Amino acid sequence: MFHELVFYCKELEAFIFRNQIQEFKEGEHDSFFAEEMLKTIQSESLKIPQSEKQKYPTLPWDKMDTMWQKDLARAYDYIDLKMLYYICAYEIPKFPKTIKLEIR
Repeated sequence: MFHELVFYCKELEAFIFRNQIQEFKEGEHDSFFAEEMLKTIQSESLKIPQSEKQKYPTLPWDKMDTMWQKDLARAYDYIDLKMLYYICAYEIPKFPKTIKLEIR
């Protein structure tokens, strides 16, 4: 159930690390890719039932489920690039490290 969420979180983390991204700049493809990945991560998080999320109370599920509306979209077609970088580099990597999966 968490496999897809963890997969996308790890992919985004690897993208930031592999490309040695220190910040996002307006109009660059890196920020567009990160935006799309965060939309996908949010979508996957919304698919997880509340009963499963309660097993990991230390994770900020509410923030994950609403990050696009509350934290990133500041106005029509404007994305807060500093917040985008912070979420991608510091918040998203917490999820795969906290969720314990048994992949068989």
